Amino acid sequence: MDLSCPISAERINENVVRIIAFMVAIIAICCISFSNYWAIFFLAFDFGIRAFTNGKLSFLKCFAMKISKAMSLNPKMTDLAPKKFAATMGFIFCLLITTTFVFNFLTAAIILTTIMTVFALLESLFAVCIGCYVYTFLQILKKHKV
Repeated sequence: MDLSCPISAERINENVVRIIAFMVAIIAICCISFSNYWAIFFLAFDFGIRAFTNGKLSFLKCFAMKISKAMSLNPKMTDLAPKKFAATMGFIFCLLITTTFVFNFLTAAIILTTIMTVFALLESLFAVCIGCYVYTFLQILKKHKV
């Protein structure tokens, strides 16, 4: 199976994306550790900003850009479209986590948060974008339906 990702002409600094992913993982781990899921609302909002706008108002993006600059990391530009798709997935995960938490399905909330944390850590530590795998799978499903 060949991996495919959404593509666009827009570019983004991969170092910033990986820092954001690490912050998402830390926040999610704190949510699980302290059995307090209110920070997921923040993540949902931030994912939404990055998925559905230009991301300029994203707190995590702004903070990650400052961290990247403070660490003097050389920009490594990559395609924006897969990262927007991944942010959309993160937004959906956060909505599911919030829903399960609000309706007191704590086991489901823990499982979904753990999955999101693993995805974020894969992006952050190894530059593995699970969104590309999901996108490829969706394209295969779409091809077989037609």
